[in-house]
Amino acid sequence: MKKATFQSFGLASLMLSSFSVIASDNALIGGDNQLTVSAGQSIRSDFDTENLYMGSIVYSQPSTFFRIPAKINLEGIYIKGKDASSGKKVGDDLYPRELKLSDYNMGMIGISQDVQLFNLGGFYSSVGLGAYLKSERTERISSKFTFGEKVTLGYQFSNVNVELYARHFSNGTLTDKNAGQNFYGLSLGYSY
Repeated sequence: MKKATFQSFGLASLMLSSFSVIASDNALIGGDNQLTVSAGQSIRSDFDTENLYMGSIVYSQPSTFFRIPAKINLEGIYIKGKDASSGKKVGDDLYPRELKLSDYNMGMIGISQDVQLFNLGGFYSSVGLGAYLKSERTERISSKFTFGEKVTLGYQFSNVNVELYARHFSNGTLTDKNAGQNFYGLSLGYSY
């Protein structure tokens, strides 16, 4: 019991001390405002891609999260699927990959916050969490409300940010159908 408590305390102390070191500079945004465009592709549980694509435009402003550099975002997202020629279904029951992906065409709007994890010489990483409204209910997420999580690895060139990202959308089991949706992609942001 004492060993587990000590290890937990040590891990928490290490995390807090690392945040205090990295929290000095906001690499997520190089100005008072930022516009970002991104493009991505769907990926399923076995790391196979499918012909489901995501594009977004994001307006951001700098913020903090418990004194850690962050940015708050207003996001517009469009998801478009390309149908395959065969009618067969591929994948497991939890994460099916249908070949009629136009059923997943939809728009989304939401707010989110990204929090910087580290910043070393312009290279940085962040995590984000947001809430979104969707234009359509789908077989994978049967609610019009969904949450989104994001992890990024990026580089800041003066007023330009380039990021690789992985995103996950799900409704937190608010409905029975909640297989989720995952994307990976590239973002390009301009701060002004």
